[in-house]
Amino acid sequence: MVAGVYRISRRRIGLWLRREVLDRVLFHGRPLVCALAFVWRRLLFRTTFVAITGSLGKTTAKQCVAACLAARHRTACIPVDSNDDGWLALSVLRVRPWHRYAVLEVAAGAPGRMAGRIPFVRPDVSIVLGIARTHTATYPTLAARAAEKGRLIGALRPGGLAVLNADDPLVAAMAPPAGAAMVRFGTRADADVRGAAIAARWPERFSLRVSCDGVNETVRTRLVGEHWMPVVLAALAVARHAGVPLGEAAAALGRVPPVLGRLEPVQLPGGATVLRDDFIGSIDTLDAAVAVLEDAIARRRILLVTDFSDSGKDRRNRLRHLARAAARSSDMAVFVGESAAYGGRRAVEAGMAPAQVRDFRTLEETAHFLKAELGEGDLLLLKGRTADHATRIFHALRGPIRCWKTDCGRRIPCDRCWEL
Repeated sequence: MVAGVYRISRRRIGLWLRREVLDRVLFHGRPLVCALAFVWRRLLFRTTFVAITGSLGKTTAKQCVAACLAARHRTACIPVDSNDDGWLALSVLRVRPWHRYAVLEVAAGAPGRMAGRIPFVRPDVSIVLGIARTHTATYPTLAARAAEKGRLIGALRPGGLAVLNADDPLVAAMAPPAGAAMVRFGTRADADVRGAAIAARWPERFSLRVSCDGVNETVRTRLVGEHWMPVVLAALAVARHAGVPLGEAAAALGRVPPVLGRLEPVQLPGGATVLRDDFIGSIDTLDAAVAVLEDAIARRRILLVTDFSDSGKDRRNRLRHLARAAARSSDMAVFVGESAAYGGRRAVEAGMAPAQVRDFRTLEETAHFLKAELGEGDLLLLKGRTADHATRIFHALRGPIRCWKTDCGRRIPCDRCWEL
């Protein structure tokens, strides 16, 4: 057992060191890496590049699109932890000439970022999933976010394809340049790839009925929550363009697991289930996750929250928002952080009984409480920001961990940190 722990620790340290080295190389050598990617992309003239943007769901969409395309074609889907220019350029460099398709996610965390990334991505297919409240410090309005992400559509060459969310007015208003085609997905009657939810209530996974070109197909995914509708329909729209039959694409989607920390369900040894949603902390991801919890069937529904971002609210107003969310969605609320007691009081004011509310200042205290509290059939929604490192609570519920830092400057999932 000691030898096994040693091997796991050595592997984690190795992965962490490799990531640290790559981060430093990309930080100092970003212009060179981007220049190499620019040249390499033009040599890959037989590879169709699919670029995905949108406020939320890009990583899950990347996995879904790649799975659909891989049903019939050699497809590159590069897993990365960052949407930085250097990491995106590195993803381009890892595509090989024998890949028929390459699927990339292209973020734009600030105005002007998209313009710098388009030259070495050079998309043949551009997908816009939706516009939501993210990066509010750099984008004053949703329209400003839409304008920046719309640049990916404007970059299409003749013969390219724009894949747009018909249910999002800001996305639906986008138009591809002359010579490029367009396909719309959504729940609207005029969508080219149309979906209608069948089931999404936990413990069921999201399934839907899809209509496309006169063909109807039931798609059963492993994803949790109806809010994944745009992601699934976008993947099917790209599959349609690539000549993958709807039935084959649906089967491929059924094998795609939830992405780490994005409403990822994990069963604990004692029989409780944790819905990990601790990677992205924006208010729109919070509302989607709370909706899943509110509708779930479980012995007890428990909401554990640290904080959320992109709301424009101060800390106390955010806690009031969390308190109201807890009162309508959960049988127990657990607030964590320096102002957790304030959140607990607001939850009681919102209608929860005092016995249903707990507050803790530290993650370690919270983990000790939950170890004794959780039982078979409980459903725990773990909601927080990457910077809060609430992931450590999840790992502590599965076994001993080594790190309980109260101040950590890293912005990576704790799963990938060698100190855990």
